[in-house]
Amino acid sequence: MKILTYSFLCLAFLLCYSCNKDDDKSQPDVLKITSIWPAYGTANTIVTINGKEFSNVRENNKVSFNNIPAIVIEASETQLQVVSPEGGSTGNVNIEVGGQQFMGPVYSYTLPPEEYFVETYAGTGGTAGSVEGSLKAAKFRNPEGLSIDLLGNLYIADRGNNRIRKISGGMVSAYAGKDQDGHVDGDVSIALFDYPWKTAVDKSGNVYVADRDNHSVRKITPEGIVSTLAGSGSAGYADGNGTAAKFNQPLDVATDDAGNVYVADNLNHRIRKIDPAGNVTTLAGSGTAGYADGTGTAASFKNPSGLCVDKDGNIFVADRLNHRVRKIGPGAEVTTVAGDGYAGFVDGLQNNARFNGPYGIDVDANGALYIADLSNNKIRKIKDGSVSTIAGTSNGYLDGAGGGAQFSQPTDVCVDPGGNIFVADLGNHVIRKLYRK
Repeated sequence: MKILTYSFLCLAFLLCYSCNKDDDKSQPDVLKITSIWPAYGTANTIVTINGKEFSNVRENNKVSFNNIPAIVIEASETQLQVVSPEGGSTGNVNIEVGGQQFMGPVYSYTLPPEEYFVETYAGTGGTAGSVEGSLKAAKFRNPEGLSIDLLGNLYIADRGNNRIRKISGGMVSAYAGKDQDGHVDGDVSIALFDYPWKTAVDKSGNVYVADRDNHSVRKITPEGIVSTLAGSGSAGYADGNGTAAKFNQPLDVATDDAGNVYVADNLNHRIRKIDPAGNVTTLAGSGTAGYADGTGTAASFKNPSGLCVDKDGNIFVADRLNHRVRKIGPGAEVTTVAGDGYAGFVDGLQNNARFNGPYGIDVDANGALYIADLSNNKIRKIKDGSVSTIAGTSNGYLDGAGGGAQFSQPTDVCVDPGGNIFVADLGNHVIRKLYRK
């Protein structure tokens, strides 16, 4: 009798446990905050909240900072953008949706030690044009690329004006090209470009230009002579010497200490190399749009758009439509540095981070990488195995603390020896500067 009773009780327990497990599986996802950015700031800072089970209807999300209500400005099921309230103090960010409540991370009403500030460095706020002069009086039209020489002079690929501009001594001047497209070599006063995309400067002061719609790489000497370093002028793919080689919309160039020039060959989905003798070879990329790590042509890219070279000769690639940052080592081995391959915005560990069209890239003397995250309208940083956002919120035009600043399609970044970061803010027709106080 005891055995029968015991068996019955065991059966009942198992049935109950099984039912509970089934019930658990049928439970809906619960409201949750997984992260906030920035976690520091003042009042009126735009804060991005990541999580799940938010409401797509903005007004249905009740967010508070240490019990002070905040304004929600954008909403989706997995992300909110809110404004930190005035009169708030350091404390948890809380959310309530449809009767569910969740207490999230702490938001501190202080500035972090590495807080960046954003200012308009050159250009007339949001107004396109072609004007030389002082930093504030000058005008650009869709500035696309930036580079800096050893003397601190900035070179800008002023794409919409088909010109290369120079900033030196607080003045913006014409460097090469005219306000018209074409393909003409010679003195800088007569040279013509066709959608110059990005630039690079070598240690001798030569400026290299990815001349996109001329499908070529141009060179400007310190003496002011423009020549075609490589590329036939027509779209295609061919390795070879100088103008016998072919590119298909080269978007960026980078140089190393040995005098080599590297090219992000956009529509060929390859990274090309031009040696000091003008020989063009394929360093990495299969030629087919895709994603694969590997060595040389065994690797695949998808519309690479940005390049930089660190002090050890490693090449970093903004692999735009793979939404990743890649690395090419000394033996042409290609690895993934950061990005999970999905378009979006997530800070954190490199493999979990998310970009949306990483477009321009540079590296500082300590090996930290900076990325112009085009469609997120943000400037991102990769350091010590983690991706963070140092400036930018949503599309717009606003100077100030990085956590509240706005960009419109930032396309390129370059870092000076002092750690200042310059940004080609294409949609606002200006050059921005990020600095620490």
